Amino acid sequence: MSACIICGADPCINASFCDQCRKADARLRAERRNRPADSIPEDWDRTSIDTLWDALNYERQRPTPQSAIEAIMYCVRERGLGALEELANIERLLRCDEPAKAQINTGIATLIEFKRIVRP
Repeated sequence: MSACIICGADPCINASFCDQCRKADARLRAERRNRPADSIPEDWDRTSIDTLWDALNYERQRPTPQSAIEAIMYCVRERGLGALEELANIERLLRCDEPAKAQINTGIATLIEFKRIVRP
């Protein structure tokens, strides 16, 4: 008998749970396989590589994760506005979309107004 691919035990520790996991994984694979390729342009063979990259690069199409916004705000609360000049926060800010930048600006304005954070 071989080890369970879900829990790794031999024999399986919780067969009903692992069975449900396998079914859920199969459903996800089927959904991905049947998803229309709407991000691929119809004229993909005549499109520039940069345009294709933009169409296929899902990272650019997703909103900024809330965790990235909170990481920036945490650094500003802890170290003041000088934290915005740190390399890690500069990189985070470069990956932020416009709504995220607006949220960060509002948060910093609130900190300045109520907490009187240190300005560089």
